[in-house]
Amino acid sequence: MPDAPMPTIALTGAGGTIGTVLRPRLAELAATLRSIDTEPITDPAPNEERVSVDIRDRDAVAMALDGCDAVVHLAAIPTEAPFDDIVEVNVTGTYNVFEGAREGGVRRVVYASSIHANGFTPLGDPGDPRLAPRPDTLYGWSKVAGEALGRLYNDKFGLEVVCLRIIGFADEPRKPTYLWGWLSHRDAVQLVERALLAPEIDFLIVYGVSANSRRPVTDTGWDVLGYEPVDDAEAFVARVGEPESPPVHQGMEFTSWELP
Repeated sequence: MPDAPMPTIALTGAGGTIGTVLRPRLAELAATLRSIDTEPITDPAPNEERVSVDIRDRDAVAMALDGCDAVVHLAAIPTEAPFDDIVEVNVTGTYNVFEGAREGGVRRVVYASSIHANGFTPLGDPGDPRLAPRPDTLYGWSKVAGEALGRLYNDKFGLEVVCLRIIGFADEPRKPTYLWGWLSHRDAVQLVERALLAPEIDFLIVYGVSANSRRPVTDTGWDVLGYEPVDDAEAFVARVGEPESPPVHQGMEFTSWELP
């Protein structure tokens, strides 16, 4: 734990799959954790504030973020969806968060992006996050849009931004493709913690994945954060089995889905 906790960390999507795992550690890192979601928040920490806000409501988001030191932005539609829905939640909602952060004096935003921002990159390509994105779906495109907003708000307003291209978040690998893309709970917590606490961050995109032996993406930027993953999906290969054939693209099955 840092010598002095951050005054206030805001967490959007706090009641979701990733948010629920992160909340206990974020509550330790902050004097106040402001958990933002329209879903119920279970077992809140003593220093946790539950704020019911829909990220599509710009004014409400601005009020919720006012005075926060940092924001972890998870709230989104987490898979492919019709265009209008994706734009309303993942693009406009993310704009509301960045704009609310700017207006509220937030220093750093940690943005949950996705491997699907680069999903059409061949599996054998290291997929350096500094290269042009190759989204595999409208969902992936929305994550590229969020990264671009982060770049804009950094360049124009000086907001510190870390974008995490998360792959397969789970307590343990559940299918063969996770042998490449698993992000364990333990490593995810460490990754977000380092994204919040690493000094001298300007703008950074990194991949969010564990130390898998088959990891298909580069570790570019991990040293900047001080992120050192410890879990390897190879320990579960006997349980999940080998795939009939390796995936062709980093976005795996997302590249074969029809757009709505």
